[in-house]
Amino acid sequence: MDIKAIIAKHTKEDGSFDSEAFATEINATIPKEFVSKEQYSKKTEEIEQLTTDLESAQKSNLSTEELQKQLEKAVNDAKERETQFNADLASMQKTNAVKLALKDSGTVNSDLLFGQVNMDNVIIQDDGKISGLDDQVTTFKESMPYLFQEATGTAKPTIVAGGNPNSGGAGEKTLVQKIQERLGE
Repeated sequence: MDIKAIIAKHTKEDGSFDSEAFATEINATIPKEFVSKEQYSKKTEEIEQLTTDLESAQKSNLSTEELQKQLEKAVNDAKERETQFNADLASMQKTNAVKLALKDSGTVNSDLLFGQVNMDNVIIQDDGKISGLDDQVTTFKESMPYLFQEATGTAKPTIVAGGNPNSGGAGEKTLVQKIQERLGE
C-alpha cells in the first residue's frame, strides 16, 4: 500500500483534499495489507518456539533419525499453525469487510444486523469487493426496515425575520414606525 499515491489520488488540482474518499479507500485497503498486533505476536511466538525446539534438538546428541523425526514433526506443526492462522485471518477480514459494508448501507445497528447475515453466501473477491451481501441487505431492508435509517433529503432551513412581530392589529404602526415619526424621519 502506497499512502503517498492514495493521498495524491485524492488531492484535487486546486490543492483541496477529499478526506472522505481517502478514508474510504484506506479503510478498504488496511484489512488487506496489515495484520493486528495480536496476530503478529502469535506468529512471533510460534517462530520462537520452533527456534527453541531446533536449538534443543541440536544441543542433544540424538541420532540423525530422531532429529529428522523431530524436525518433520515441527515442520508439520508449523504448517498446521500457518494454515489455521491464514484461515483465521481470512475469516477476520471477511467479518470486518461485512461489518463495514453493513455500516455503510445505513443500518441503525450494524452489530445486530451482522448476526442475521449468512456468511456462507458472502464472498470477498480478489479485488476486495463483497458479493452475496447486497441481496441479503435488500431482504433485510424489506423484512426489518426499523434497522435502517431512512434516506432523507437535505433539510431546508426556515428563515425567520428578526424583531418584534406586529401585535396583530390591522393598521397599527409598529414601535419602530412610531419612533421614526417622533424623530421626524
